[in-house]
Order: sequence, then C-alpha cells, then structure tokens
Amino acid sequence: MANHFKLLISISLLALLIVLGWQWVNERLSAEPLTESDIREKVQTQYNGEITDVTSTEGHYLATIELEEGVYEVAVLKKDGRISDIKPIKKFQNNDSTSGSQSENTKTQPITEEKAKAVALNEIEGEVDDIDFESEGDPAFYLVEIERPGGEEATVQIHALSGEIMSVTWDD
Repeated sequence: MANHFKLLISISLLALLIVLGWQWVNERLSAEPLTESDIREKVQTQYNGEITDVTSTEGHYLATIELEEGVYEVAVLKKDGRISDIKPIKKFQNNDSTSGSQSENTKTQPITEEKAKAVALNEIEGEVDDIDFESEGDPAFYLVEIERPGGEEATVQIHALSGEIMSVTWDD
C-alpha cells in the first residue's frame, strides 16, 4: 500500500514537472509582439494613407489613419499584425454629389462573393473550395478556402466592406 502511494506521488510530481516545462518552452518559443514601427509600416502599406497617431493598448495597437474618404481608427493585434477592426472617426464630404453617393454606397454595401473570390485568388493560387460570409460581429468578412495542388489548403479572410485581406491561414 505504501509503495502505491509513493508511486502515485512520483507520477504526480513528474506530471507537474512536465506541465511546468511545457509552459516554459512555449514561453521561450513564442514570437515577440510587433513593434510600433512594424505596425506603422503594415497599416501604411495596406491602406496607403497618412498615419497621424499610433497608441499601444494591452493586446493591440490603435492606428489613426487619414485616407481620401476620411479618418479611420485601425486596431492591429500585437502578436501577429492582423487587423482586427476598422472604425470611421470622421468622413470627409465630397463636393461631387454623384461620386459622393456612389462612394457611400460602396462603403455600406459588402463586396460580392465573386469579388472576394478574385481577391483571394490574387493572393493565393489554387482552386476555391468554399466561400462563407460572416456578418456576426464587427467587421463582417468573407472566408475563402483555397485548395492548392499537393494538398495544401489556405483560408483567406477578406474584409467585406473594403475588400482588403485581413489574414491568411494555412491548414496541413
């Protein structure tokens, strides 16, 4: 009976050491969060506007960017640089009433599935397997699954209003 008790304690201690070791290894192997300059470069490249401010919060950066259409706040995740949200702060008035109404319409209406498919195939070559529109939460987006020769699969997340690629993930 005493031998069973010692064996149980030994196994418990070994399990505890394995868990602690696993956490230590994961902490050491995890990537460093992106810097403010990395975020500035990413937002500048993706939106081609003037960045007026970048502030750091716990899990993300908030970049304020001025575009032709207005001023927007872009939330970018620190750990992987993925854009998690875009909010308009100020919209500029357009003097041309026809182009203004046309611009408003394109900002409030999501892009089509065909446009999402074209954007995804422009990023990843292959054959589209599935397209899903996700409108719960903000922002709305398309998930476009692409199969490549050789069995690789990618999922491209596309912002439903801007048509910008939000992320690309690969499945094994």
